[in-house]
Amino acid sequence: MNARLARGETLYSDANKSKRLRYPRIGIYAGAGTSHSWLWFVEIFDRMGFHDITFLDENAVQHSGLKDLDVLAVSGGDTFAVAEALGAKGADSLKSFVEEGGLYIGACAGAYLPMNSSKEHLNLFNFADVKITNLSKTLPKAERMAHKFCASYGCDFIFHPVREDVRLRTNGLPPFTGPPFLTAPMYGGPGMIVPENSDVLAYYDGFTEKTSFLVNKALARDILLGKAAVVRVYKGKGCFYLFGPHFEHPRFPEANKLVADAIYWDIRETPETRSSSDQEEEILWGDEAKKLIRDIRRELSNSRIVATGLEIMPIQWMIGAKIYEPEKIRVFLEAMWPRIRPLEKCSQIRIQQGMAERIVHYAKDTTALLREMKHQVDQKHETVASATVVFDLLHKLSTAFFNLYFRNLMFDD
Repeated sequence: MNARLARGETLYSDANKSKRLRYPRIGIYAGAGTSHSWLWFVEIFDRMGFHDITFLDENAVQHSGLKDLDVLAVSGGDTFAVAEALGAKGADSLKSFVEEGGLYIGACAGAYLPMNSSKEHLNLFNFADVKITNLSKTLPKAERMAHKFCASYGCDFIFHPVREDVRLRTNGLPPFTGPPFLTAPMYGGPGMIVPENSDVLAYYDGFTEKTSFLVNKALARDILLGKAAVVRVYKGKGCFYLFGPHFEHPRFPEANKLVADAIYWDIRETPETRSSSDQEEEILWGDEAKKLIRDIRRELSNSRIVATGLEIMPIQWMIGAKIYEPEKIRVFLEAMWPRIRPLEKCSQIRIQQGMAERIVHYAKDTTALLREMKHQVDQKHETVASATVVFDLLHKLSTAFFNLYFRNLMFDD
């Protein structure tokens, strides 16, 4: 899909529905509880020309951050941590957003979040009457990757039967009216069972040569095959799209296209009036703009060098309920690195007041802490505390950077 289509200059139609496309206003949740996979939404939306993007943390969701959006995208991570961070106020905001016509796209942890649950924090988000098939009171034997195999769910366990590519079958229900079969990767997402009044858009149909089985194949087939992989649940004027596999993964263009189709199919037809921003903007010109981008480039380059050195170390960290490897550090850095060049070509830089200093501060602190952590690893010291701070800094740096990036692409468009 090209940028012209993304800007809404054609018609989306089939036998049942026709409406003029417009530029969607998208929020990506990148707050507490998220892993690196929200960066996949960044990648595919950028490719599609969706540049009206805002990055939200839990505070923004709780305090009117959703009011100007058409779409909220929530990707993978720790569902319990996301629910706890958002809390009752965030749950109320999310409920109002969808009931008033907003579109929620949840993948993996983002899919689990709005499902019915009796567990603390999750029970605030009982918006979708969906049951999962990978929940058990008795934990099956892990065939491999025991450290990524399961998560405690009260007295029960959520376990992950497979990882990597799975084969999916669409049922032809709009907007999934394209090829009947496709593949997408799984990294902890659910198999789903839904009531008759919900739309199943795709089913798990089979495995591929790239599928990695974490339990025995017979159990994996029983848990997933024939079960719902993508579900749409309407609520009020809006709806929830729940994706078990990561359709937003950039290596899967057919699946990416269906994410875009979902946005255009169920985006509210009459845009809400955009409210004025509470944060004042400043414009950097000439040498001042060049210096900001040069400072960011220098620190990203330094951080990339140190992060590459960490990747050869046999270490990993348990942060919350998720396992993190050193490779995840460079995922953040490499997502930002190629987007420096388009900013270098801008004759002016639009940025929220005070944010220029903050971005450079985050970048310098990231480099310094990575160097300190590398020293700690070399000395065989414990590094969980340092890694926790590093990933928090990477979230702050990357969300600030991408807000800068997309803001300036919007004006460049």
